[in-house]
Amino acid sequence: MDPEAELIERWRRERPMYEAWGQVVTDSLMRAIEAQIHPVSAKLFCRIPIKHRTKDEQSFLAKAFVRKKSYSDPYNDIEDKVGLRVVVLCTEDIVTVKHIIETHDIWDARVARDFEKEISAKPLVFDYQSLHYIVRGKTQITHDGITVEPNTSCEVQVRTLLQHAYAELTHDTIYKPSIKADPAVHRAAAKSMALIEATDDYFLQVRKQVAAMTAPARELERLLLDLYKEFTNSAASPTILDTLILDFYKQYAPADLTNVLRTFLAGKPFLGQEIASRAATSILFRQPSILLVYWAINVVPRAAASGGPLSLQELAPLYSDLGIKAPS
Repeated sequence: MDPEAELIERWRRERPMYEAWGQVVTDSLMRAIEAQIHPVSAKLFCRIPIKHRTKDEQSFLAKAFVRKKSYSDPYNDIEDKVGLRVVVLCTEDIVTVKHIIETHDIWDARVARDFEKEISAKPLVFDYQSLHYIVRGKTQITHDGITVEPNTSCEVQVRTLLQHAYAELTHDTIYKPSIKADPAVHRAAAKSMALIEATDDYFLQVRKQVAAMTAPARELERLLLDLYKEFTNSAASPTILDTLILDFYKQYAPADLTNVLRTFLAGKPFLGQEIASRAATSILFRQPSILLVYWAINVVPRAAASGGPLSLQELAPLYSDLGIKAPS
């Protein structure tokens, strides 16, 4: 059997195993990211959905025998038979993903390409940037009835959204031999990458300023998340509605809100049951800020219904729970 036919025959046998391993890596990364950045959603953190993809037969053959990679054992030397990409907003977010990949307990991770080291080595060059890992399973696992052998490889690329845009623009053009030597193309690409680096710096500055400005609100949200779970025995599901509610009702929050709220809720244990029962059918009662709304109604009943993001109709059940007449 000729080398090409032998490679494809083996790939057809083993491709389902690589598909399964790619799915395992994808699911594991999503769970780990979710745990690391909670309560932020991993689907928001990853700006493009993570999807694994296996090599098609023709690209596998091209890489193995045509692209002058000088593989001594093409099938085993090619480590990106399955791969996936994590796309985040800023380079700061790459650090989070990097830590997760390097410390995950079901695989061993090796850096295949590190753009930060490349920048340090060539500080005057502005070129393609991406962090590449090869992760290999430590033990045999089974996924959807398919056995994945130990040491099965998967490539994981980590980029920012801007780096991804550059890669999509240049991957199939600037590195083709027909235009590789064109200095005008390389100059234009280098300028765009320089702009991307500068933009990322500005993004990080804006993020730091916004973080400093919103720090009190984030601390309040963490407090309410903990109290919600404590008093309802269930986890809250904050959305943009929670942000709107907090933005209005935080003006009524005292400095010692933790003790004040805990005392208030302890005196009205039925509220936890009411919130939990309504949470199944009402998004309002799945917001941790609902606790602050109850407290505000209790202490400033008229002001709590005026000018906020919730209508009188939405607030009426809360007034009723507290035995307070809702403002007309």
